[in-house]
Amino acid sequence: MRTARKRSETGYYHVVSRGNNKQTIFEDDADRRKFLDLLDGAKREFGVRIIAWCLMSNHVHLLLDDADDQLSAFMHKVLGGYASYLNARHSRGGHLFQGRFFSDPIESDSRLLECVRYILNNPAYAGICSAGAYRWSSYAEYVGKPSLTDTSMVLDMLGGAKSFTLFIAARDRCVYAFEGGRYLTDDEARCLAVAVARRFGVTLSEVRAMHVSARNDVIRALSAEGLSYKQIGCLCGISSSAVGRAAVGK
Repeated sequence: MRTARKRSETGYYHVVSRGNNKQTIFEDDADRRKFLDLLDGAKREFGVRIIAWCLMSNHVHLLLDDADDQLSAFMHKVLGGYASYLNARHSRGGHLFQGRFFSDPIESDSRLLECVRYILNNPAYAGICSAGAYRWSSYAEYVGKPSLTDTSMVLDMLGGAKSFTLFIAARDRCVYAFEGGRYLTDDEARCLAVAVARRFGVTLSEVRAMHVSARNDVIRALSAEGLSYKQIGCLCGISSSAVGRAAVGK
């Protein structure tokens, strides 16, 4: 039985959809343009605002404003339409996407901004290129002329395009992770851990030498952001068992 989707009180959601068994969902630029065309049509039909997006080879990230509770219908239209298109164009069969899409409610301005920074830095986290150099995300709309993306709110919050570019470029400060979304890679875990440790006024190498209670506060914060006990232990030089005890308050 499927669990009910957690509803956002603000209407904002970070949505992720992945290829089935990690298969490639975009073969070429024509495929990517088709997906964007479907997004454009669906946003008009269902009244959903697109705040940020990024198309990777085998998954998609979207930040959506769903004020009228149309998220499921919107995503069904986009994903179903794209699967039909791709299967016909490339003579594929079977399921294209991995189950239903994942959605993470965004309940605060600070988390929304961090989500934008996370989404647009996906190519950088994957070692492809910087956020600004990647063609298939909403970054260019934020620094140029928007078409698919509603950029006004984020630009107002950050103080304009120049501040936006600086904010996105500071990807090592990103503290966004989403529960149940996926397993953090070690590179992503390190970037996130550095930012979390900075909140406590320390570097990762200094965590081990902290007073036990203070160290445990850092460990719990790292665990809450989605890092595994093994990743926390490796990054901070602490055994996984000790990390586990600290994370659950023992």
